[in-house]
Amino acid sequence: MGKSITLAGVSVELERKPIKNIYLRVLSPDGRIHLSAPKRATLAELVRFVAKHTAWIEEKQAKIAVHSETAARRFLSGERFYVWGEPLRLAVKFGRASNFVLRDGSRLILSVKAREAESRPAEREAILNEWYRRELARAVPPLLARAETVVGKSAAEWRIKNMKTKWGTCSIHARRIWLNLQLAKYPLICLEYIIIHELTHLWERYHNAHFKSLMDEFCPDWRERKKLVNTPLV
Repeated sequence: MGKSITLAGVSVELERKPIKNIYLRVLSPDGRIHLSAPKRATLAELVRFVAKHTAWIEEKQAKIAVHSETAARRFLSGERFYVWGEPLRLAVKFGRASNFVLRDGSRLILSVKAREAESRPAEREAILNEWYRRELARAVPPLLARAETVVGKSAAEWRIKNMKTKWGTCSIHARRIWLNLQLAKYPLICLEYIIIHELTHLWERYHNAHFKSLMDEFCPDWRERKKLVNTPLV
C-alpha cells in the first residue's frame, strides 16, 4: 500500500519500490491513481512525470467511469441512455411480439419478447447494443468519406466493436479501422474526431509531435473533441 499525495494537482497513491523506472496505473473500479516509483526518485521528478501524463490519466479515468456506469445498469424503465449526445429515458415493454428499439421523442423504447420475470439485463443490453450498432453503421459512411478527403488516406474497411478501453484502433498494414460501439452515445463530432484520428495513423503510427501536427491540420479542434468524448455521460 502507498501513501496518498498530491502531485501536479493530481491525487495519487505513491509506493516507493526498489525499481529503476516510474510506473503509473489508473485502477478500476474507482479510477484511483497508483504510482510506483524508485526509492531514489525526487519529488520534482515525480511531479514532472505525473504532469506529463495528466491527459492520459483523465482519459483512463473517463473510460473507467463509463464502464462502471454501464455495469451498474439494469436496463429497465426510467434509466437514462444517450443517443448522439442527447439523454433519453428508457421505456421497457415486456412480452411483445419481437425484440426492437425505437426512439420516440425523449424516450428510447425497448421492446422485449420475454416476460419481465424471464428477461435478464444482459439480454436487454444485447438488444440495445444491436440498435446502437445500426445507428453507428448509418452514421459512419458519410463521415468517413469526408474524413478520407481531408486526411488524404482511405480505409480499406471499417468495423464496429464494443471495446472497453479504446475509442478506435487502426490496423495500418490492412488499412482497417475499428470503431467503438459506444460512440453512438456521444455527439457526432466525437465519432468524426475518432475517424480522423485513426486515418491519421496511416500517415504516422505513433502519438508523437508529428501525429499531433497532422491532427492540428486535419481537425483543428481535436483537443476539444477529445475532451468531450472522454467526459463521462451522466
